[in-house]
Amino acid sequence: MLWKSLIALCVIGAALAEQTPVFLWGANSVAKPSLKTVPQAEFAEQLATLLKDHMVVAFEENGLSNKDFLCSNSQSQSCYAQLQGVSPKTYYTSVENPSEALRSVAAKREHNSIDASGKLVTPAKCSVGTALFVSFEDATESREDVLEAHDAAIAAISKQFECKVAYLYLAAPSTAPVVQRRTRRETAATKGGFIWYATNQFQIFYTAIHYNGKSVDVTGMAVTNSTTPLTKFSVELATSEASKKITFDILYDGGYFSMSNLAYDGSKFRTSDVNAPVKFSFSCGNLTLDSIPVDNMYNTLSFKSLQLQAPFDGTYKNNFAFGDSWDCVGFVTPGILMGLFVVALLLIIMFVGVCWMMDINTMDRFDDPKGKTITINTAAE
Repeated sequence: MLWKSLIALCVIGAALAEQTPVFLWGANSVAKPSLKTVPQAEFAEQLATLLKDHMVVAFEENGLSNKDFLCSNSQSQSCYAQLQGVSPKTYYTSVENPSEALRSVAAKREHNSIDASGKLVTPAKCSVGTALFVSFEDATESREDVLEAHDAAIAAISKQFECKVAYLYLAAPSTAPVVQRRTRRETAATKGGFIWYATNQFQIFYTAIHYNGKSVDVTGMAVTNSTTPLTKFSVELATSEASKKITFDILYDGGYFSMSNLAYDGSKFRTSDVNAPVKFSFSCGNLTLDSIPVDNMYNTLSFKSLQLQAPFDGTYKNNFAFGDSWDCVGFVTPGILMGLFVVALLLIIMFVGVCWMMDINTMDRFDDPKGKTITINTAAE
């Protein structure tokens, strides 16, 4: 049964092998039939030959497919206006694991990426026998704009190398680690909202506050320190109704600040999820807090486009800019967990099905054609 399981895993691995298009230019290469998939081993041998007297630069495009090479912009021009003019060039419609093939034959490997301005993040040096893998930082533009921008960036970078270089434009493998750089998130815009601050100690921004669906107008903010050294302070937001105030505490613990004891109009609200590192600002597009039930009655307090920060650091300036956003939306949502569960279930069903199919055997015993025929005597009653 063990060998059957191994064969089943091999079958599944072959089915999951990536077959993607590859565009090669800058060096002569052997053309292949468009309907034939180039095996990984064969493509690796071709790349090994190139590495003997060339540097190989592989531009890895996320989700690249044959359909992308038919892309055209709003002026009905090809998205690859620069790549169309290169020579010599070879286009392979299907290559098995091209990135892995290059990694397997390259003794020297380097990784780099192209930033939003179309330049390499780290300057690259020309070195024969080196494989340079270049990835693109994700962009939010349309697919046509992204491919057109990448085409221009590839053309500009190709002119920087002075030695013999063979270039590859291929799909980034889905299983390979992607070079990512953490970018600063945009802080909340103060236009169209309200911002209150207390020197360099605390500040809060929002566009609207609603209590049980009714708007709450804040007229001022006061901060009261509770301990020395400072690890806690209380915030009071005065409203247009003098008798009603929004009060809460800000606590510092282990490099994080958190909100607690939020109260308004005699109701206390749960705030267990309102926390962030002190160098970040907590942000939430729509934060709705429920009160502790009294006689099975709930109240809600909602903040629209909320952003707040308590640095607990005396080096900050007054009216400081918000730090990077620590969003209230979790990284793993129920939808993601459900998707992973379904995928795992389908893989298990496929694995069991392949094992059962391979366990089908022919009969091990048959009738002997040369033996005596079986006769059954019957008599009438």
